[in-house]
Amino acid sequence: MISGGGRSVYFAGDTLLVPELRTLTDRYGPLDVALLPVNGLRIRMAGNKQVVMNAEEAAELTAALRPKLAIPQHYAFTGGTIGDMLFTKSDKDPAPFVEAARRLVPDVPVKVISPGEPLTVAP
Repeated sequence: MISGGGRSVYFAGDTLLVPELRTLTDRYGPLDVALLPVNGLRIRMAGNKQVVMNAEEAAELTAALRPKLAIPQHYAFTGGTIGDMLFTKSDKDPAPFVEAARRLVPDVPVKVISPGEPLTVAP
């Protein structure tokens, strides 16, 4: 959670959907922005073990948190050509999250930003 200037932002980093995340707004209040990983990253050498939430899980969390704005992240993650072929597997398209969020929580806007693109949260 990042708070300041009357704004609150939740940056999920690389995380799975765990029950405690659904209680963030109970503990910290309403969210202006939720930045959620959506790539469903899996580690091939660990039996394709999922280590990051996927688009559907991120949309479920969006529905639970009801931020004023949801932003998918980590969809552009790459382990490089060889790393992606041998070690990791992930969804590199934010569209499944956009679609799932619209289906589960149509009143929460979703904004897809490119890696490195700035975001300003207006007052």
